Amino acid sequence: MNIALKIWKRFWFFWKERTFLALFISLVLVSVFGLLLIVAGYLAVANGFFGKMPSDQELKEIKNYEASVVYSSDSVLLGRYYVENRTEVKYENVSPNIINALIATEDARFYEHQGIDQRSMVRVLFKTVILGQNAGGGSTLSQQLVKNLFGRKSYGILTVPVNKTREAIIANRLEHLYSKKEILMLYLNTVSFGEDTYGIETVCRRFFSANTKDISAEQAAVLIGMLKAPTSYNPRTKPEESLLRRNTVLSQMVKYGYLESDAFDSLRNLPLELAYNRLGNQEGSASHFRQYLKKHLDSWMGQLNEGRIKPYNLYTDGLKIYTTIHSRLQSYAEQSVVEHLKILNPLLQSELKTNRFFDKNMNLLTQGVRQSARYARLVKEGVSEKEALKKLSQPVPTALFTDYGLQDTLVSAFDSVRHSLGRIQAGFLVVEPANGNILAWVGGPSYQEVQFDHVLSHRQVGSVFKPVVYAQALLDGYAPCDFVSNQKVVYTQYDNWAPQNSNGQYEGNYSLLGALTNSINTVSVKLCMESGISRVIDLAHAMGIEGELPMVPSVALGAGSTSLKNLVAAYTALANRGAKTDLQFIASIKDKYGMELFVRQPVSKKVLPGQVASDITSMLQSVVDRGTAARIRHQYHISGAVAGKTGTTQEHTDGWFMGYTPRWLGGVWVGADNPKVHFSGIANGQGASTALPIWALFYKKIEKDPTLKHLLEGGFDGSSDPECDLYREDSGLVKFFRKKQKKNRSTGLGEDDENTGKEGRKKKRLKEWFKGIFDRD
Repeated sequence: MNIALKIWKRFWFFWKERTFLALFISLVLVSVFGLLLIVAGYLAVANGFFGKMPSDQELKEIKNYEASVVYSSDSVLLGRYYVENRTEVKYENVSPNIINALIATEDARFYEHQGIDQRSMVRVLFKTVILGQNAGGGSTLSQQLVKNLFGRKSYGILTVPVNKTREAIIANRLEHLYSKKEILMLYLNTVSFGEDTYGIETVCRRFFSANTKDISAEQAAVLIGMLKAPTSYNPRTKPEESLLRRNTVLSQMVKYGYLESDAFDSLRNLPLELAYNRLGNQEGSASHFRQYLKKHLDSWMGQLNEGRIKPYNLYTDGLKIYTTIHSRLQSYAEQSVVEHLKILNPLLQSELKTNRFFDKNMNLLTQGVRQSARYARLVKEGVSEKEALKKLSQPVPTALFTDYGLQDTLVSAFDSVRHSLGRIQAGFLVVEPANGNILAWVGGPSYQEVQFDHVLSHRQVGSVFKPVVYAQALLDGYAPCDFVSNQKVVYTQYDNWAPQNSNGQYEGNYSLLGALTNSINTVSVKLCMESGISRVIDLAHAMGIEGELPMVPSVALGAGSTSLKNLVAAYTALANRGAKTDLQFIASIKDKYGMELFVRQPVSKKVLPGQVASDITSMLQSVVDRGTAARIRHQYHISGAVAGKTGTTQEHTDGWFMGYTPRWLGGVWVGADNPKVHFSGIANGQGASTALPIWALFYKKIEKDPTLKHLLEGGFDGSSDPECDLYREDSGLVKFFRKKQKKNRSTGLGEDDENTGKEGRKKKRLKEWFKGIFDRD
């Protein structure tokens, strides 16, 4: 009715102002001129006057950027690397509901035209030119595809007609080069759905965590409805608008015969239900691992592309990267870290508050504030340092990371730094010693909070280094049941340093088994000095502990620093009967067509005799059964075969636990990012309290998973519990001589300094033999 009224008004205008003849002549001239203009415009666009047109060959080789995908060993999608977050899908893997919803809503005559819908174009032309309306629409799916592929350019007042003409020409050529199914898939694999998602497969996974072929009619209507305006109809942020749009799409499906009326009546009353799952460059499981993987792949791509005419691109070529990560083990590892840190964080923050730590260390807060983006912005604006710090002392709305997610609050920049510095971090790495496969990698409790990867960070290692010392002692001829004096020694050549035992006792004698079980420092240092510091360090490097280790006696107690990854690699030699296995994280890489580009080959090297590794494993089982890691048994009630070692560094800065079963090995580090922030006592700060529980929680989760319980079965090959005492008291005569020796000791190199090297070991054995005369039962 409105259209007829407008036509009549224009006709009446010509009737009043001009004769019918003038009207007729004007219409003929306008039509001829318009036709000539259209033909001239068509020829100009087709011949490249407004920019080069793609050739048929280029159209045949249309290639979208496609995200490379990362899979776990059990075929679960872990994440993507992309410029445009897209995964292409084939026609047979797309639900008919998606195809039907698309055609009914976007191009009802798709199967009838050749890229240009004349009826729609005439309608748009009539409304735009005759009625002066901005009609929009009129583009077929083929034309929309061209727009998605090649974009639009600005030509001033000619922008719309030139771009529309260009799209119509290319769309028609596409229709002659591709079948209708191929055009549909080119469109569905190209179109943007907002939120940095491209293509139907990606958006199905994003909003419904489903494959494209499993999408229902109402879900398809939600997704296709987004095409009109992805932001306005986003089901996550605009659920009400999305629901209305969904029902509009469903009604279109009824109109064009793709959906029965009865089905529509039931579907339109369904609530909007999402299964939102954002998997991007950073989101998804194993985030820290995927960042490490990306750096490795960037380097690997350079080697792969040497000599290639068309090099592979990690972010655009749709590579399929199959990792060694096991999705459920990764999930259990992440859960275990988060669960235990929820206990540790309040304890640490309570201690820091009670001890007024930050009041006494304001410089830490000030330093943290100076490193903030807000401080840098104020200084850039010309604000003085004093004034900037004053402004940052004022509370502002801030989102803080907590153990329960982001929390909106009102705090100053100083309070924000205080909060972040006072939070515990952790690293957890799980591998298969037999082949080096990394099964789980947790670089921290939250990648969004802290991107720094604590699996790779170098920290002081503490007593988890001691098995290296004892392995060297066994290589030098000691046996697990040989006894060593617990007497305290001052190493004057090393600034009068003397190892301290945590129990404060320096009497009696410990077997090697007993000394490692109870983590006796005096014995560990004596063994190291007898073997020679350099030889212990050489063995550590051979086992996989990279980096420079200090040439001092305290290296036996873990005074050196290394990463959790290096330590886990070293422990594979103990868990794998002396064969150190290179850690593996990629199983294979394929291109988008399934051709293998890389297949992993396990690499191992014998660094210890099998019996030495088995003896150390037996001794580490004793650590778990009756030593510093005994809470695995009495608190967590773990009864399976477990070997392990706790570790705590000076002032409880770092907590460690290295534990393994016959099937898997796990290493845990716990501490604050700033080493000055730590627990003040043994009760909360030792590795048995900070790191061990994460390992134990992980074990218990495997225990409850019937599909993974095989990982806890069996025993250690070649290991047995040595039948000897852990400790022996000194006899009366030995006590007498020791007291006299202590009284008369001169400031020399220390008891064990004379026993360094081959001759020293002989003297040591002779001394131990004479002492043994008085110690025998």
